[in-house]
Amino acid sequence: MQVKSQIRQFLIGSGLWYPLSLLRNIPAIFHWLRSGCNGLAPDPVKLMVIGAYLKRYSIDNFVETGTHVGKTLGYFAKKGIGCTSIELSQELYQTACTLFKARKNVRLVQGDSSQRLPELLQEINIPVLFWLDGHYSYGLTASAETHTPVSAELKAILNHPVKQHVILIDDARYFDGTNGYPHLDDLLRVIRADGSYSAEVSTDIIRLVPRVVP
Repeated sequence: MQVKSQIRQFLIGSGLWYPLSLLRNIPAIFHWLRSGCNGLAPDPVKLMVIGAYLKRYSIDNFVETGTHVGKTLGYFAKKGIGCTSIELSQELYQTACTLFKARKNVRLVQGDSSQRLPELLQEINIPVLFWLDGHYSYGLTASAETHTPVSAELKAILNHPVKQHVILIDDARYFDGTNGYPHLDDLLRVIRADGSYSAEVSTDIIRLVPRVVP
């Protein structure tokens, strides 16, 4: 298992992971497309979605909750944009520190994102793309009081004075009112009541974009 982890880290760090992952996932991508884009989107599709929003809104800063093994972070770090990732697990955080130690555009934060993200937001005064994926998923991942801090994360972003962020929330299928996840309908009501963002759900991602673009 350690050898497998070392190989994965090398591939992510070198950037080879991403073309290999795309090739490996071609059958899954075609199956997903043939199904009408129903069900869980393959990982390369989600990376493309995030990249499309960065380009569409001309955003050069990426903030992620849930570093995990660094696959998403590594993909955008190699593009040279400013990247910050918050990870609760001390073990995964230390692994990421080793993996990204040469990346000057990567900032790693250890702790509960329901607490660390509001702290981070105090330093932010420009639009950012937030990728909220900091949930407990067994294995090496860690859990705080609930499986997911997404409600607290979203509240902190919505309360931020900058209203031109893009907020992408992964794993829309989990938003059923259990394990700390709000019901999707309840979350969408909060977005509508706030009024700063419009929302849609696609490819298992809840997508919030600013209603007013500067």
